[in-house]
Amino acid sequence: MKRIFRLFFKLVGLITHIGEKIKNNIQRSIRIQLFTTFILCALGSFLVSRAVLPLFENINEGAIVDYSFSMRVMYFQAHDIAELAIQENSVDSLRQSIDQENEKMESHQNSLKMIVTDEGGEVLYKTKHVKVEHIDLHEEIRNAMNFTINQPFEEGSPKMVTSREEFSTLVPLTLQDKKYYFIVSGLPQGEAITSTSEGPIPFFIGVILFILSFFYITKRKMTQIESLAEGVMEIAKGNLAYRIEKKGQDEIALLTDNINQMAEEIMTSIEMERKVEQQKNDLITNVSHDLRTPLTSIMGYLRLLREEKYETKEQYDEYLKIAFSKSEQLKNLIDDLFDYTKLMNDKNTLVRQQVCLNELLDQLMEELVPLAEQKQRLFIKHFPEHRIFVALDSEKIVRVFDNLLINAINYSAGDGKILVSLEEQDDLIRICVANESDAFTAEELDSLFERFYKKDQSRTNVTEGSGLGLAIAKSIVELHGGTIHAKYKNETLYFIISLPFTA
Repeated sequence: MKRIFRLFFKLVGLITHIGEKIKNNIQRSIRIQLFTTFILCALGSFLVSRAVLPLFENINEGAIVDYSFSMRVMYFQAHDIAELAIQENSVDSLRQSIDQENEKMESHQNSLKMIVTDEGGEVLYKTKHVKVEHIDLHEEIRNAMNFTINQPFEEGSPKMVTSREEFSTLVPLTLQDKKYYFIVSGLPQGEAITSTSEGPIPFFIGVILFILSFFYITKRKMTQIESLAEGVMEIAKGNLAYRIEKKGQDEIALLTDNINQMAEEIMTSIEMERKVEQQKNDLITNVSHDLRTPLTSIMGYLRLLREEKYETKEQYDEYLKIAFSKSEQLKNLIDDLFDYTKLMNDKNTLVRQQVCLNELLDQLMEELVPLAEQKQRLFIKHFPEHRIFVALDSEKIVRVFDNLLINAINYSAGDGKILVSLEEQDDLIRICVANESDAFTAEELDSLFERFYKKDQSRTNVTEGSGLGLAIAKSIVELHGGTIHAKYKNETLYFIISLPFTA
């Protein structure tokens, strides 16, 4: 019993699984949905038309008079009488059978004619109401044969005769070595047959029901297609924020997803173009401002020197020194601007080679020791004992580290210690440059890597920076497939770079 229950539950589970699979296939294909809808509507319409058929059968009811049954009775009656006479081989038997049938016909008021002739057509015996004395056998045989051919009397497939005409059948027989012809004729009796016809009404009901049900079931899908068309028109008008509602899992739903994704990508592309355009405008504005300031200073001091508006040789040297310093600042700004625009070019490529980061950072810090001592700064490093090799563009990555180390020297506060650490984390290399600094807000940290950003001048007395250094560093790091970010914790500013071992 338990086994039967287990088999039953397995069968139910299998049927449920197959049903779910069929349902999913139908939901994912609009072609199958339409085909299934067509079949269901056609089947439902057919069943309804068959169900209402009895209601309309009597509308076209009519009666038909059929004479075929009476003709068959006359035909078989004649053959039975002839067969009996042949069996007894007696003319008297034939006469006796005719007399008996004649008595029956008189009692039933029937007008059936029976005649017996010889080979020449001479009437030998007949019923009372037959007046002829001679029969044209050729004509009788021809009529009997034509009628038999046109109206066969086989059981199971008789033809219906609806016109009342005199029926005649001829049976040849041999009695006592003589040939006779037994002819039976008369008007057949009609049988009323009631006929019914379903007419076209059930068919039209089925057709109308099919059309209505098909349109009703497919209305939801057509509404979805109309909504899709309206959404495309709305997006085409420029409303890229418009999203078409997705319904179902079929090809229309997939098309809806693709259109929504296309609108999203177009909107993102346009926003990116606007952002790039705005960045270009901002770049021009900032460059114009930052170039104008040192250039104005240079022109002012050179004007003083040209007009000899100085009192001493020391003042002359001071003016010349300031003009030269501003020229260097202007050159550095132009160099940074050139490097930044070159890095922002999509066609910019890297020339990678295996670089030992331990040695690279050591070399950079060694080169910056004189500047650090001048600013009373001290480098403290935390490097692993083993050498770490990474595939990098050494020329570009040096620019990143050099920028971070110089910023740390220029903007350090407190005891002036600069911490440089290098460590491996899973499949990444993590480099950190940290120094004590004045407080940074979250907004200021987010803005550090923007072009031309400079923190409030109260934090430092260094004003010669171009504001492009960290933006350049970020571009180089991202070009290597890495990330760079800043955080401020415990009065310390951290710049953290994460680089993959391989691109």
